[in-house]
Amino acid sequence: MSHTQVQWGRGTTSQIAGYTGPTGELVLNTDDWSLQAQDGVTAGGWVVRPRLNIRSVTGTGSQAVDTTDDIIAWNPGTPAATTFTLPSAPRTGEAHAFKYLASSGSFSLTVAAPSGQTIDGQASVALGVLYAALRVVYIGSNQWIIA
Repeated sequence: MSHTQVQWGRGTTSQIAGYTGPTGELVLNTDDWSLQAQDGVTAGGWVVRPRLNIRSVTGTGSQAVDTTDDIIAWNPGTPAATTFTLPSAPRTGEAHAFKYLASSGSFSLTVAAPSGQTIDGQASVALGVLYAALRVVYIGSNQWIIA
């Protein structure tokens, strides 16, 4: 088989976050193996993902949301109040979805913005209904919106 070998730029999530490459350049993220397309303007570029990363959480209490958590399915063995704090250095267009899968009880799944950021103007949003869902998107200027 004959082919031309191509090697793309690559780096960790934090390395790529500070990089602004030429328009059309693809950079491989070695933390989550996603591709990030550069536009010549946006630091970090734009994530190109062929599928969603789903994180199943059974714990309660304080939980951190990773930038790679596209969907968080919360299904604790023993439900109790739980707060998921969004990433503190999000990229414009970054989105996270939350699904309340607890099968009993009436505990709150709270999604909290990091210090200095808001979700639709509030510090946090709570889900208290079984099987409820919420999706938030970062639009820049320290603002997340419910989408």
